Order: sequence, then C-alpha cells, then structure tokens
Amino acid sequence: MDSAPNTAAAGTLEERMQQVLNEYRPNLYMDGGDVEVIKVDEKGIAHVKMLGACIDCPISILTMKLGIQRLLKEHFSEITGVNAMTDVSIADLYRRQPIEA
Repeated sequence: MDSAPNTAAAGTLEERMQQVLNEYRPNLYMDGGDVEVIKVDEKGIAHVKMLGACIDCPISILTMKLGIQRLLKEHFSEITGVNAMTDVSIADLYRRQPIEA
C-alpha cells in the first residue's frame, strides 16, 4: 500500500502515526476516550495506550481493530498490527462489583 501524502512529513514513525490518529480522535473524544502511540516494535506491532473511557469500554476492541488498526495499516506499510495497552487489568474489570441502581 502506498503511504498517504500527509505521512511523508518529517518526524519519527510514532510522531507521524500520532498525526494520522488526529484524524480519528474526534470519534474517540465523542465517547470520552483517546489513544496514544507508545512505540512500534521490531515486528511492526504498534503498541498504543487506550485512555479515558476507552480503557474499560466494552466495544474498545472493535474501535481498536476496525478503526485504529485499519487506519494505521492503511497509512504505514511497516505496521503489521496493533496492541492495546491500559493501566487497568482486564481481570480486575471482570471482578468488579456491579453498580446498583
């Protein structure tokens, strides 16, 4: 795939990825979330940190695969996949008590 013209700007790969993600951020902001590129490893996996409401959103995996991963792979041929990182343990999310109405 050819890179989009706006990704040819100078800067590190991570910086250029952040610029491309700026196009997608309004979708995340609507639901109180955000994403930050942490690093790209030697296998081409982009490690991104989910922020705000994205941390424990039940559909964040869809956002990650259908939105963020698709966008990054379209713009950067060196990206082979995306790994979402959070400061929250997924196991802790399943163990938490339901909120009583």
